[in-house]
Amino acid sequence: MMIKKEELVKIGHFAKPHGIKGEISLVTDYDPADIPCDDPYIVCDMDGIPVPFFIDSCRQKSNTTALIGLDGIDSEEKAKLFTGKPACIPADMLPSHDEDMTGWKHITGYTVSDEKFGTIGPVTDIDDKTMNILLTVDCREKEILIPAALVTAVDSERKTIEVALPEGFWEI
Repeated sequence: MMIKKEELVKIGHFAKPHGIKGEISLVTDYDPADIPCDDPYIVCDMDGIPVPFFIDSCRQKSNTTALIGLDGIDSEEKAKLFTGKPACIPADMLPSHDEDMTGWKHITGYTVSDEKFGTIGPVTDIDDKTMNILLTVDCREKEILIPAALVTAVDSERKTIEVALPEGFWEI
């Protein structure tokens, strides 16, 4: 069976490994409860080729984050290869949603914070024209861009977004 890119729907991106046994945080544009963990696989682009990875385990961490275990990914080192990569599934595996809740646009207005820095500010815009999605954040009346790949958790009830900013981020 050949997987065709045009038959895939991006459901989110892999954020970072969770623990040392290969589990990966999946930040999703959809409710994690809607991610078809009962279905056999999730697709990740590896060197330009859509590759299916069979799901061993899946559990909801927050409103927009699931912890995924993939067959053959059994260490933190292997899980790191997925960091920042888009996660896709065949379109027919995903339940339909209201259009305004898909993608990243619905998080405009959410408050962004970082574990070390604390509260950064509200999301004022989303640039999702390319695969590298950027959140525009109003930080002390200055506009900063934060790659969506740095998002570690989204809480829709509290309208908050957690990010893991790398060392030196504020020095740029």
